[in-house]
Amino acid sequence: MATDDHKSQSVEGFIEKFNFDPCVSELLKSIESDNERIKDLIISKYLQMPLSSREEEDVLEYFINNSVFSAATLANPATSVVTEFLYDPKAAYPIDKYFFKSKGGKAIHSRLIRVEENLHLLIEEHLKNGKVLIGNLGGGLGRDVVDVFSKYYRDNNNVAAINVDKDKNATKRGKRIAEAGGVSNKIKFIEDSFTRYKSKEKFDIIILVGVLCSLPVETCALILKGIKPLLAKNGSIMISNATPRMLDDDPFTYFIMNIMGWRLIFKDEELLKDIFDKAGFKWQRVFTDDYGFHNMAIGIKNNSFFNRF
Repeated sequence: MATDDHKSQSVEGFIEKFNFDPCVSELLKSIESDNERIKDLIISKYLQMPLSSREEEDVLEYFINNSVFSAATLANPATSVVTEFLYDPKAAYPIDKYFFKSKGGKAIHSRLIRVEENLHLLIEEHLKNGKVLIGNLGGGLGRDVVDVFSKYYRDNNNVAAINVDKDKNATKRGKRIAEAGGVSNKIKFIEDSFTRYKSKEKFDIIILVGVLCSLPVETCALILKGIKPLLAKNGSIMISNATPRMLDDDPFTYFIMNIMGWRLIFKDEELLKDIFDKAGFKWQRVFTDDYGFHNMAIGIKNNSFFNRF
């Protein structure tokens, strides 16, 4: 039942107008069968029609009550629990099922796969010079490092990692999955903000995946400059950031993310190069997920006189 201000919105007409993927239609029809008013408000909101404070709150409450993914994101948008949902496609609620089927959701899973592939390549490169210590900063439960270590380095005593994250629950779970993967002796988990973390050892590789996406360029540069002293001479850094293509190719998913308070600042390759330059890192290369929704950039510590510290 529509409100006076928001007339009943046709799902079919909405999908046809914007040429959305079938999963958008599936989601909206599911919501319509449960609560037609919420469906109308969601479409009205996407069409940038003004909603009252009560209507905005009703939409938000619906997402909280009908999506584990939404509830976790609203509680803590920075938590790794959010992305973990997308690595294991099991969901009971239609909203959560939507994320698994959307391009945006699939891209996050693809990002994990590509990060793991390229992290392995980086480790192999640095192993040529001796032992390798990895700093997974803001890494949540450290799924990427655990997976790579479990697959390639269980019996290699020359590879180790320190995972730093302020999320207590993520740290606890990281320890469990590392133990399950047979690599708990290789990864040290520290519950702390990585911006405050002081390491006695220098890292050969630092990775920041999913950390910078919501931050402006200048803040990203300051963060990278701040962690630069943690990196060994000629050490490598890998960062990730959502690209404008996500908004172009899957705008409805990003719209849903915004409802949940998950907002991004999209950056293309040139902006990532600018961040590296400002922070004193030498650009090496960039790779993407299968959808081009995330750029992962790799650089090395610039040891010129003006960028030593």
